[in-house]
Amino acid sequence: MSNGIRKPGEAQRQRSSVKRPTASKTVSKTSAANNTTSRGVRKTSSVRVPGGRKPEKVKEIKQDKKIEDKTKEMKRKRYKAPLMILLFCVMIGVVFLSAFLSYTYLVDKYENPVTLESIYLDEATSVKFRIDKGMTTKEIADNLYDMGLIENKTIYRFLSKFNGFDGEYKVGTYTLCDGLTYDEVMTLLAGEPETVKVTFPEGFTTQQIATRLEVNNVVTAEEFLNALETIDVSQYTFLNDITGKTRDHRLDGYLFPDTYEFDVKANVEDVIYKMLNRFNELYLPAYYEKAEAAGLTVDEVVILASIVEREAKLNSDRPKIAGVFINRMNSEDASLKKMQSCATIRYVFKKLYNKDVIKITEEHEKENDPYNTYMYEGLTPGPICSPGIESIKAVLNYEKSDYYFFVLNAKDGVGAHIFSKTYQEHLEAKKNYG
Repeated sequence: MSNGIRKPGEAQRQRSSVKRPTASKTVSKTSAANNTTSRGVRKTSSVRVPGGRKPEKVKEIKQDKKIEDKTKEMKRKRYKAPLMILLFCVMIGVVFLSAFLSYTYLVDKYENPVTLESIYLDEATSVKFRIDKGMTTKEIADNLYDMGLIENKTIYRFLSKFNGFDGEYKVGTYTLCDGLTYDEVMTLLAGEPETVKVTFPEGFTTQQIATRLEVNNVVTAEEFLNALETIDVSQYTFLNDITGKTRDHRLDGYLFPDTYEFDVKANVEDVIYKMLNRFNELYLPAYYEKAEAAGLTVDEVVILASIVEREAKLNSDRPKIAGVFINRMNSEDASLKKMQSCATIRYVFKKLYNKDVIKITEEHEKENDPYNTYMYEGLTPGPICSPGIESIKAVLNYEKSDYYFFVLNAKDGVGAHIFSKTYQEHLEAKKNYG
C-alpha cells in the first residue's frame, strides 16, 4: 500500500518526467521548417542565366566588361589625336607636293611649249598607233600603256583632261616612238593622222584596186574584197539595180577611179564609202534621165561604160564605140547580137588564168565564161572594170550610126579605131590597119 501512496510533489515530478520537445529541439524544428520554406522560395524565385552563372557572377562580368571597354576607349582617344595630326600633316604635304609639281609642270610647259615641229621621232623605235572611231581617252591610254609608250595610264588620263585634249583625238594612224613625254604623245594624237595618196586609173579592175590599196598600206586586199560583199550600201540609190545579181564582185564598176587620200591602216568601210561617194558625186541627177531615155538602167550604163573604157584609147572614139555595141544589142540579125568585145576576152583570161592576152585567137573566143561576149549575147553579168566619167558620158550620149564593127588602127600610133558597117568592110579594115 505504501507503494500506492504518492508523496507530496510526486505527481508534478511525473508530469515533468513525460518526454516533451526541448526548447532546442523546438527551435531546431522551427529552423528546419523555416529552412524548408526558404529553400522553396529560392527554387521558385532563383534566376538562371546562360552558362548557368548566378546573377552575382553575371553582374561581375558586366562590370569587368565595362571597365575593359573604358580602357580601350581611353587608349583609342590617347592615339586618335596623334593619328589625326599625322594624317593632317600628310594631307598638307600631298597638297603642297601637288601644287609644287603642278607649278613646275606649268612653268616648264610655258617655257618649253610642245609643238608638232618640236617633237623628235626616233625611227629605230617608231611604231604605228591607231585610233578607231568611238575610242575613249581611257581606251587610248590603255593601248598606249600596253604598247609600252607610256608608264602610267592614270597620269595620262589626268593630263589629257587637264590640258584639254579629251575629245580632240582624231581617228587615224599615227607614228609614235619610245621616250616621248605625255604632252608629246597627246600633241601627236590630236594632230592630223597620217594619210597616203592612192591613184586608181580608169579601167582598173576591182582586184587591181584591192592590190593597190594593200601595197599602199591602207587595207589588205582580202579585207577589202570581203567587205565589198557585206557592206551596207542601202543609202546609194544608184546601186538599186545590182540587188540579186550574180557578178564577180558585188560593187564592180562603182569604185570610182580617181586619186584619193586615205588614212594609213584605214577602216575598210570608210575606204569603200569614199569611193562610192565619189561616184555619187560625179553621176549627176541628169544622168538618170538620160539613161532612162536610152532604155538603160544605171547598172547597164556602168557595164557598157566599163567595156567602152577597156576598148577605147581616144575620148573621141568612145561615143562611136558605145553606139556600135548598142546597135549590136538592138540588132534583129542573130549574127550581130553578140557584142564580140575583145576586152571581155582579156578580162576572162586575166581573171581565170592571170594571163594578159594581147592577140585574140579563135581558141580564146571559145572560153566558156559568162563574161565572154563571143559566147553569150548582150551585156556581161557585171562591169569588167571601173569606168571613168568620160566612158559613162559616152554611153549616155552614144553616137547613133550604122556601124557594127571597129578595129584598132595599129599603124597611126595614137590608138584610133576604124569603124565599118559590114563584115566585109571590117575584114578590109583589119587587113589594112590591123
